[in-house]
Amino acid sequence: MNRRNFLVRTGWWLSTGLLAGAAPESRARADLIVSSALNTWNTIRAQFPLTRDRIHMAGFLLASHPQPVRDAIERHRRGLDENPAEYLHENSAQLENAVLRAAADYLGVQPTDIALTDSTTMGLGLLYGGLRVRADQEILTTTHDHYSTSMSLQLRAARTGAALRQIPLYQQLATVSQEEIVETLVKALRPQTRIVAVTWVHSSTGLKLPIRLMAEALSKVNAGRTKDDHVLLCVDGVHGLGVEDVRMEELGCDFFIAGCHK
Repeated sequence: MNRRNFLVRTGWWLSTGLLAGAAPESRARADLIVSSALNTWNTIRAQFPLTRDRIHMAGFLLASHPQPVRDAIERHRRGLDENPAEYLHENSAQLENAVLRAAADYLGVQPTDIALTDSTTMGLGLLYGGLRVRADQEILTTTHDHYSTSMSLQLRAARTGAALRQIPLYQQLATVSQEEIVETLVKALRPQTRIVAVTWVHSSTGLKLPIRLMAEALSKVNAGRTKDDHVLLCVDGVHGLGVEDVRMEELGCDFFIAGCHK
């Protein structure tokens, strides 16, 4: 994907067109309106075709689609099968606009703050491959992050000449506290630290980082730095998105990357 194609799929590009004014309500957006009848666990559970002879606890891997999503997938599949080119040209812009508006409403941001990508991995690669970091600066990450984060940062460090460090955020999982995590992060900072890359919820342990407290601690550090030397907090949030009822302003991070398959 080149830069222009990436921008086409962001709110920045669409802000010059559909997002600048009142866009027509799409059928895809209407499909996402939850019925008021879904007021009990049984009615919600009935929306999913999961087998009933298992207790499904693997939502962190792949999530089953509820009925409205399955209906939308089937409708779009049928439209693309019947008339691929015209269906794509007639629907892609307004449907991406609807996605941006729905995501912005959910996250508490502007549609122009969001870039749509195909996956968390693509988002991580685009972000870490594009962040400006000088050769005399440093990228700080942790030993708890996903392979996609680690590799993206290694490649960025190799290309820019910036240093790359990994640290553990705690000593013992059984006794870890928010205070320990924040204190460990702050102590690990150096004057040249430019990027801090972390994962909100660790898939290997289920540990949830106190992102807001970490952001507040970094804000205090940044108060004594020039803008070009501010520490940027970047969060892989794929395991928390849709689980935690939180808005981006509440988290306080600079960049948030997450797919929706979980």
